[in-house]
Amino acid sequence: MMDAGSMGSRIHAYKFNYCNATPELESETFSHIEPGLSSYSDDPEGAAKSLDKLLDTVLDTIPPFLHTSTPIAMKATAGLRLLGEEKSNMILDAVRHRLETKYPFPIIEEQGVAVMDGADEGVFAWVTVNYLLDRFNSLEKKPTVAILDLGGASTQVVFEPEIVDGHTSAQGTHRYPMNFNGNEYILYQHSHLGYGLMMARVQINNYVVDNPISNQHGVQLGEGEYAHPCLPVNMRQEFLTVDGRNVTLVGVSDQGGQCRGVVEAIFNKHKLCPQKPCSFNGVHQPSLHSSVPDDIYAFSFFFDLTAPFRLGAAIQAQEMTVAELEELTDRVCIGDENNFEDFHDSAEAMKEIRKSSDLCMDLSYIYGLLAYGYDVPNERRIKLAKKLKGYETGWCVGASIAVLEERDWFNTAKIL
Repeated sequence: MMDAGSMGSRIHAYKFNYCNATPELESETFSHIEPGLSSYSDDPEGAAKSLDKLLDTVLDTIPPFLHTSTPIAMKATAGLRLLGEEKSNMILDAVRHRLETKYPFPIIEEQGVAVMDGADEGVFAWVTVNYLLDRFNSLEKKPTVAILDLGGASTQVVFEPEIVDGHTSAQGTHRYPMNFNGNEYILYQHSHLGYGLMMARVQINNYVVDNPISNQHGVQLGEGEYAHPCLPVNMRQEFLTVDGRNVTLVGVSDQGGQCRGVVEAIFNKHKLCPQKPCSFNGVHQPSLHSSVPDDIYAFSFFFDLTAPFRLGAAIQAQEMTVAELEELTDRVCIGDENNFEDFHDSAEAMKEIRKSSDLCMDLSYIYGLLAYGYDVPNERRIKLAKKLKGYETGWCVGASIAVLEERDWFNTAKIL
């Protein structure tokens, strides 16, 4: 299963034991590359060739006699969604042609090389996490956990709401019925396109340009310069606005939590909510806190941004309260005032601080997404997981199980 994300492409070659009612995942080969396919917007052939390194890795891993009976799929996510239909289709056509002419793996018939719908991305991630937590390993239905995924261009939320007044979730595109192991699940799902981490940065930066903060920081701003409370003090960052202007963002002291205020503004919480209740941007969502009694699992950038400041990225399953995330965010956002003295005892934390000048903005965003966007209270614990049982959290395991559940999943003409 190839995951063509906005930041890079990854391949997972899974080995399943399919002798039992529920497929048992036995092993995985994994590889990844950067940048993502969307970086080749005007070079479809280059995009297709960029995947060769991944495919050559699994060619060497999978026994040759199994090559023609090992199905493959390449599913792109928000990066190609944002690229536009014409350019993304050219890339997908080039990828399909290269798979068919250069590699022996049969492509699955249904959406074998495609841009994956945001709903499927979230639901497959929900299946992955609950599968790895053994919530599907018996005929008796077990409680399930909620998942939050944060990529570069989009963020997903999926959970099975508790029944309230005879209903779990209002009708609409967010309602996702599914069956697994003979049990029925009525899920709530939504993919917020434009609210992945990289796109959130763009929204935040555009907001400070369109809504300049008053110059009460003692920083002299020249023409085309804008104070930015989420950047380190006196840091200057070039930025191209949504309307095509080249401006300079200048970091200023985060007085009175101005960075948090800027972050909260992009969620458009005051937007009309046609189908109540809503999370943000006018999107209907049952309460993530009150309708999910079990755990909430968060991964991707949720994990990557916080783990170096907690137990370290090597500990691939952790947890923290929303209040602890708030406290960490506040410490990072004022850390430049004393050269991040609070973090000097952690080489891993200091490496992250030196790597990105956007760290205050990024942490403020994920805190804002949880506490303000989704209204998760400060005392709620969030499970942070990069891997469970040694396998990555994300949509790939869930999508692979869906392939196993389908009949006629590959084009038999290829192996005749």
